[in-house]
Amino acid sequence: QNKATTPQSITMTTRVPLSTDDIIAPTDGKDSYYAKIPILKRRATTGSDSKKDPICVIVVGMAGSGKTTLMAQLQKSLNLRDDDDNAAANNNTADIESTTSPPQSKRAGYAINLDPAAKYIPFSSSIDIRDTVDYIEVMRQHKLGPNGAILTCLNLFATKFDQVMAILERRAFPLENGDENDDGGDKKSDGGPPAKEEDEAKSKTDETQQQQQQHVNNNKTKALDDTDDTTTPNTTTTTTSNNSPLDYILIDTPGQIEAFTWSASGTIVTSALATTFPTVLAFVVDTPRCAASVHTFMSNMLYACSMLYRAKLPMVIVLNKIDIVGCEFVKEWMEDYDSFQEALDDASSANGYSDEMAGGGSGYYASLTRSLSLVLDEFYNHLHKVGVSAATGEGVEEFWTVVEQAAEDYEEGYLVDLKNRVEEQRMKERAMQRVGARKLVRDLQEDGQL
Repeated sequence: QNKATTPQSITMTTRVPLSTDDIIAPTDGKDSYYAKIPILKRRATTGSDSKKDPICVIVVGMAGSGKTTLMAQLQKSLNLRDDDDNAAANNNTADIESTTSPPQSKRAGYAINLDPAAKYIPFSSSIDIRDTVDYIEVMRQHKLGPNGAILTCLNLFATKFDQVMAILERRAFPLENGDENDDGGDKKSDGGPPAKEEDEAKSKTDETQQQQQQHVNNNKTKALDDTDDTTTPNTTTTTTSNNSPLDYILIDTPGQIEAFTWSASGTIVTSALATTFPTVLAFVVDTPRCAASVHTFMSNMLYACSMLYRAKLPMVIVLNKIDIVGCEFVKEWMEDYDSFQEALDDASSANGYSDEMAGGGSGYYASLTRSLSLVLDEFYNHLHKVGVSAATGEGVEEFWTVVEQAAEDYEEGYLVDLKNRVEEQRMKERAMQRVGARKLVRDLQEDGQL
């Protein structure tokens, strides 16, 4: 009688009715899924405004379009002075403080170089792929050509890009993370991989070892100062921007555009940035070359369309080199379909060696160009366009205005689509759990256990 009343005997003889909902484990809400995506987690937990998030600008474009030179002009406009300006400031401190001291409300920026094959860049990068991967050594060890070596360098760098994102998040939100003295420029002076100093600082608990490491770092910094001033990070920028959040993050990509846009590493880098900060693609176009041939213009637009389709990010068409040729005709071609058709007719009837060399053509290529222009007419409506001169700096302020507009498109387009994809994934996992639970209930019923 006592055995009959024990809980074990009850569980062995009593059948407990189970349903599919009883078997399915309780699923977490949206917050658990948002926690996997930095920008959604930040918006959900802290309720931060989108205006407080720095805008990430990925500069892409054909080789020779002027991407790196444009990066230098954009950096200057963000009050990131180069070494010459820094030296002049040190020599004339009193005059600068009294006359040309920049206002504290200046925009703060952060520059990253992802071109491993560049020997010299005219801007000061806080994070540089060349400090982590040696392009020449990759070519030698792996027996690769120039393009293969660039692709391999990007792939190697992408394996450590989570460290880059950690540095960017700490630098972009110094007050939230409590890292007032953290800056990617410290990485530059050491010449090591991203976040190297952070890992070493955590592993060293002895005060004597810390002092020795600081002495070594000072010697390295001094050696860099003596050998190459152009690689020294801007100390003025580091001290003035540590306590203020970032406004913009600039990314310079390799000249071989396909090595970045159509590679796995390029997708990893773009997705990591887009899921952490509002991100905009800046597609740089060589305006004089477009003026010389309508086919060149159409080729650029097709490439821009393919990048927009692949990345799903808002895009700004940057019509560069307007100091040589104005960009009004390109804007007119993009806004008025008939205007582009007239340009095709003029190019076809132009005097020259042949119709094809005249730039328009009267055969298959002209017909193809007309058809493509009709297809891309709707595509142009979703693009932002601005004319700039990377050489003179003309149009840079208008560029930042257009970038702000494109960032609003990110909030209304990419971010909404990202939330929909998260919700779709959550519902898909819930449906898979239901299917598994039904199978379990059916198997238990067949065995007579239910």
